[in-house]
Amino acid sequence: MNSCLRARGGATATHRVRFPALWCLLLTGLVLALAPGARAASATGPSPTPPESAAKAPFGVRAGLYGLTTLTGGHFGYALKAGARIEDSAVIYNESDEARTFHVYAADVAHAAGGGLAPAQEGQRMAAVGAWLRLDSDAAVTVRPKSRATVRFSLAVPAGTPPGSYLGSLVTALRTPAVSGGVNTETRIARLVELTVPGTADLQVSLTELEHRPAGGGEEFTVTVRNTGNVLYTFAGTLRVTGGGSPRTVPLTPTGIYVIPGGSATLTGRVADLPALGRRTVTASVTATVPGGAAKRVDSNTVRLTFFPWLIAALAVGGLLVLALLLVTTRRRRRAWLRRRAEERTALRALRRELRAGKPPGGDPREAPVASAEHP
Repeated sequence: MNSCLRARGGATATHRVRFPALWCLLLTGLVLALAPGARAASATGPSPTPPESAAKAPFGVRAGLYGLTTLTGGHFGYALKAGARIEDSAVIYNESDEARTFHVYAADVAHAAGGGLAPAQEGQRMAAVGAWLRLDSDAAVTVRPKSRATVRFSLAVPAGTPPGSYLGSLVTALRTPAVSGGVNTETRIARLVELTVPGTADLQVSLTELEHRPAGGGEEFTVTVRNTGNVLYTFAGTLRVTGGGSPRTVPLTPTGIYVIPGGSATLTGRVADLPALGRRTVTASVTATVPGGAAKRVDSNTVRLTFFPWLIAALAVGGLLVLALLLVTTRRRRRAWLRRRAEERTALRALRRELRAGKPPGGDPREAPVASAEHP
């Protein structure tokens, strides 16, 4: 057997597989692929099959008891009481034709910037599993060509550690020196260390305010999920859109990823086919599920959207204002024209009366005739 598993201080230590999907998600792939198509390691006598990663990289890493327990994916899973300690090991396979030196260290697991989980960088301050896991040897391990080496470690849970789920990783890094003024490259494989401290499970989920903004001819909604409890869970979310007919749902992404206690993840979803005129209400619903355990649903605040064709309305109002201005201007001009016509008709009638009275035209028709006192 390539590893030892001993529980001390009366603690119960078991390898368990509680999160099979998490193993695939948290297996940190190759940062920079160095060489495809490596061959299986040769060793005298029967030996466990190298991990799948060894078939695609110059090296591979698996748990010491891989294939001998219920452990899968080459990762580590423990249930330890506060104050307990356990020992285990990892096996490093060198699939290349030359000796290689690997750097092994423990790290906490945190949320990556683009979503999902990733081990913390070496040199960062570790606060949980990354600080509790100790190597029994130097961090640098040299492995001969086509051989393997066993790295032993211990995991001690501090006394007074609250119950809950704690994640860490055992990282194995292969550093390649720069060639001809190039850059250094590093290939890393991280094996998850999932620790459960028994106690009362507290599944707590909180959501931030549901926000939205125009995007791609629709509305993009974002909401952040926060794990305020002490257990690890996955989540899936949807947007419920009501108004204007039958309700419909829009999926939120990403989905199925894990949120560690104290961690958070942001979900987004886009609602398209919105009306030009009308109202819609949107609510986000997130369901958190502990693998193999309880589930809890949480709803966000409701966002009410009112859609109105402001551009069309502005153009219509502008057109009406222009039309009203034209009507007012035309009306004033017509009134002035009608006044002139009335004055012309009045003058014409006065002229006709003068002509009928025998008075030669040319005088002021508005002047009254004056009788002469002289007689011939």
